[in-house]
Amino acid sequence: ALHQYGGLPAIITVVALFVLCSGLALYYAAALWVYVTYSSKLTGLQKNMCFAACWTFAELARAQWWTGFPWAAIGYAHVDGVLSYAAPWTGIYGLCFISAFMSCALAQIFFKRKTLSHRWVVCLAVTVVCLPAVRDINTNGPALSINLLQANISQDTKFRTARLPALEWYQTALFDSNSELTVMPETALPYFKHELPDSYWDTLEKQTVADKKFAIVGIPTQDSDKGYGNSAIGIGGLQEMQYDKHHLVPFGEFTPDLLRWFTRMMSIDFGDFNRGDADQSAFTWKNHKMAVTICYEDLFGEELAVRFIDPANAPTLFVNLSNIAWFGDTTVVKQHLDIARMRSLEFKRPTVRATNAGGTAIIDAQGQVTKQLAPFTRGQLTGVVHSPYQDITFFAQWAGRWGLKPIWLICCGLMLLAVLRGRNHSENS
Repeated sequence: ALHQYGGLPAIITVVALFVLCSGLALYYAAALWVYVTYSSKLTGLQKNMCFAACWTFAELARAQWWTGFPWAAIGYAHVDGVLSYAAPWTGIYGLCFISAFMSCALAQIFFKRKTLSHRWVVCLAVTVVCLPAVRDINTNGPALSINLLQANISQDTKFRTARLPALEWYQTALFDSNSELTVMPETALPYFKHELPDSYWDTLEKQTVADKKFAIVGIPTQDSDKGYGNSAIGIGGLQEMQYDKHHLVPFGEFTPDLLRWFTRMMSIDFGDFNRGDADQSAFTWKNHKMAVTICYEDLFGEELAVRFIDPANAPTLFVNLSNIAWFGDTTVVKQHLDIARMRSLEFKRPTVRATNAGGTAIIDAQGQVTKQLAPFTRGQLTGVVHSPYQDITFFAQWAGRWGLKPIWLICCGLMLLAVLRGRNHSENS
């Protein structure tokens, strides 16, 4: 991402990644220092609670401080397991707490109790936790036919050359689509509207209206009041709708003033975007309310929860537009897909994802991938998505009002109790 596509010198790329990883590791080092220092006098249950609090504190710090880097939270490892049943109640960081608590408890049993029976208990518990969750595919609720476009444009040409053939492919795919909703990926059209070929945008709008279809198009925008935006525009309805990305990527989409020298070394056309509002209106089409997210915004479930504060306007469908071709053929494609599945589990809402190169998929309201396009191929994924649930999950209710503050308070409170108890034991001894 930095060297091959960003043009950053190799040695600076290595140093930058080392600094980033070292900085994120400090969260865990500091939190677990608290555990190691103050847990020796705690009982078994108290130790488990303290470890879970320390680990989850580190996960929260990584997820929210310095814009947030929540990519590899351990709760995502359970998206297919029985612990995922807790997602609509606790959210991803509640799953982190539960899995860390169980890990500490099992480790204590396995290493401190030498009898064979105790070890069998651990093996059985691990087996149960790793069992796949059983969920039926629910086809109740309003249905919407969709077409998700994946052009598979190489990242090193996306913003520089060979853009016109991509525009032609997207236009043809949209016009030929028989689906009620067609979705293009993030910055599918890598031009501002006024830079597009003559009549290109007008033709898209007129054709979608004439065919009674709706399309969501990833495109950069320029506004005299709001400035530049990484946006998704909905066309085909009574009026044009626009969503501007709220949670921007540091260095890729905005740069702190003190670090602008760093991005000047990278050969990426787009610099600073302006941040959209947290609670933007859903795109409405055929009785569906679509909450749009762009790229890694769907890692922040607490920000999505804000859109559920008003039940009457709560989303019925998540639509994610992504371009993760920056990372090539790596685990990122699978990871991002699992992250989107967790959002569906948390809110009991289906998700559709249109990506440039991989991860284009339809996910039902129970977090199951019902259909997926092969990564790193050009194609269209057609299917039907159902919105069987209209209720607001418990996680959406509390996270929409208070964000992640309840989890923060629980973790900080447990850590503080461990510190106070550890100090009291030290003073008494």
